Amino acid sequence: MEKYKTIPQKELMRIMKRFFANPKRGISKKLFSDLCGVSMTQLYGVFVYEDLPMSLMVQKRVSKAYQEFRNGEVGVYMNRDCTKFVQYRKEAVPPLKKGNRIELQNGKMVLKIGIVNRNDYSDQTLDEQLKGEKNGSII
Repeated sequence: MEKYKTIPQKELMRIMKRFFANPKRGISKKLFSDLCGVSMTQLYGVFVYEDLPMSLMVQKRVSKAYQEFRNGEVGVYMNRDCTKFVQYRKEAVPPLKKGNRIELQNGKMVLKIGIVNRNDYSDQTLDEQLKGEKNGSII
């Protein structure tokens, strides 16, 4: 029985581009690659440079690691010698923050205010919503 659903390739590509572009992501790229079980060069080749194809193994591992990180099931800790490492928590603690964003609903711009998950990169930006509507797709 699988706990997490695998994120589709196009969606995972969009999420990981935003994840790698954020300098305040909460986990280093090296620690995220350790959590995934995929090398840094392969992660960069697939998601940043886009010169490597995304295999099913990479898709499943990155998807699972991202969802665990987003839900707060893993934490970044530091040893006494100041080396950081990733460890699973007994109880998930999702990192929350105050959030406000503009969303497009039925052709109108609406302000959404509330508490959001800091590590959730799956929401569409306003730019992506506008581009989606220009193509005739329903958001």
